[in-house]
Amino acid sequence: MGRALRALVWSVLALAFGLPLALGLVGTGIAAAGAFPGSPMPGWSQALSDPRLLAAVVATLWTGLGATALALALALAALVLGWGRGWFRAVAGWLPPMLAVPHAALAVGLVFVLAPSGWLMRMVLEGPRPPSGWTVPDAYGLSLLVGLALKEFPFLLFTAMALCPRLNPDHWIKQGRVLGYSASRCWTRLVLPRLLSQLRLPIAVVLAYNLSVVDMALLLGPGQPPTLAALVLEWFNQAGGRAKAGAGAWLLLVVMALGFAAFAIAGLGLGALARGRRVSGIRRGWHLWHWPARVALAGALGLTALALISLPIWSLAQRWRFPDAWPSAWTLRFWVNRWDQLGELLSHTLILGVASTALAVLAAVVWLELERLRRVPRIDGLWYVPLLLPQVCVLLGWQSASLWVGWDGRAATVIWGHWVYSLPYVILMLAGAWRALDPSYDQQARVLGHGYAARLLRVRVPLMARPLLSAAAVAMAVSVAQYLPTLLLSGGRIPTLTTELVTSFGGVDRRMIGALASLQLMLPLVCFAAALVLPRIWFRNRQHA
Repeated sequence: MGRALRALVWSVLALAFGLPLALGLVGTGIAAAGAFPGSPMPGWSQALSDPRLLAAVVATLWTGLGATALALALALAALVLGWGRGWFRAVAGWLPPMLAVPHAALAVGLVFVLAPSGWLMRMVLEGPRPPSGWTVPDAYGLSLLVGLALKEFPFLLFTAMALCPRLNPDHWIKQGRVLGYSASRCWTRLVLPRLLSQLRLPIAVVLAYNLSVVDMALLLGPGQPPTLAALVLEWFNQAGGRAKAGAGAWLLLVVMALGFAAFAIAGLGLGALARGRRVSGIRRGWHLWHWPARVALAGALGLTALALISLPIWSLAQRWRFPDAWPSAWTLRFWVNRWDQLGELLSHTLILGVASTALAVLAAVVWLELERLRRVPRIDGLWYVPLLLPQVCVLLGWQSASLWVGWDGRAATVIWGHWVYSLPYVILMLAGAWRALDPSYDQQARVLGHGYAARLLRVRVPLMARPLLSAAAVAMAVSVAQYLPTLLLSGGRIPTLTTELVTSFGGVDRRMIGALASLQLMLPLVCFAAALVLPRIWFRNRQHA
């Protein structure tokens, strides 16, 4: 790859990735100042004078901080209680598919299960009427908090497990056991402090998402008032509300900074407490928390499984009266009658997903190759920037810029938006394996006279088949789950399974909602299954050849 070509590729990638983020933040600031056409007055006074603002901020901090703390507690409890045990290996095998579950599909499934007339009550109660003591979604945000925790707990557990080989927990546990400490104290005193220091960035990503989520907040969050991100979207959809929404988006950044500060202060406090306990000399562990933790883990996994299973059941139910635990009649008629509509949404979702995934994998391979050739620096931390910024803050300005240049509503703009949010996951998943590949393979191919392109396509890429396909499956799952980029950048003119599911929730027959959520769930799961099966077929055929 020539020097000029490398410089061109580097410039294009940096521009394509960084320009939308810069345009988004600047455009949102311009809109907040009232400088955008249709926004004749600044939005700060409008936003600050809204009577729902303070309650929305409280709901945002409560659900975001609470869900992050609960997800982290579940992940660490699973790691401490399950390390080296058979059941933990079985759970770990299901983590990749759980990571692929779209947020909206899980949220809809939780409503189907936890609502007063939901599946859980149908299996437990025998009364003629559903209970009236609560609603889902609820006014206190508990439904949203639980939903976010269930969605992010597998990600934190998966990330922690990926870091464990580097930390070698078995070594530290053996050292502690020799000194007479219990296994749980070895974890909490020796392993977890080191693990948490390396989990800071993934925890920050989870916290940023929980504080700024829109689709799950619309499905599970409180309605009056909603969380701040959902309130900003409501302002944006009002006539002449662009300036108010822009100001609200910048206020969301401030709220997120407060959330990060609160979480950091809590971490410092727990760290000081842990350091004091580490030198206390107490050997015996406090095991009273084990059973509650096991019950909480079993409940989290069981509730997630019920939520996902309920989606296809509702799409196939012809008659399901309360309090029957199962439908009394099944039918495929709904799928057949609605397939034209479902097929169109599926095709839009596939086109956007395949295009953005292919571009993300290609861009990641190019960047990692440039990095391997020492033509670009390592910038692992910068790839997290889109994941740490609230989508609503970036996309409001990006949508304004697209509208100004006439690119709004185009499929290419939506694909670009999906690509920006898929690329970080692809690079971060590929980077470790790409950097760790033995360079002797490339050297041997060079000795045999193969050029750079041949070495890349015939040696390095086949050896990286599994990581590449896994990264592509993750990118596809990210694209399928994108609600706000699709809605704002397309101007509502390119409906997908996700946008239709969130937009129509609550006003459509449950069979339609179940079908939409089932298709949304199926796509990433099929991609992950292909990522597992295709390399085995490929390498088996190469061995027989």
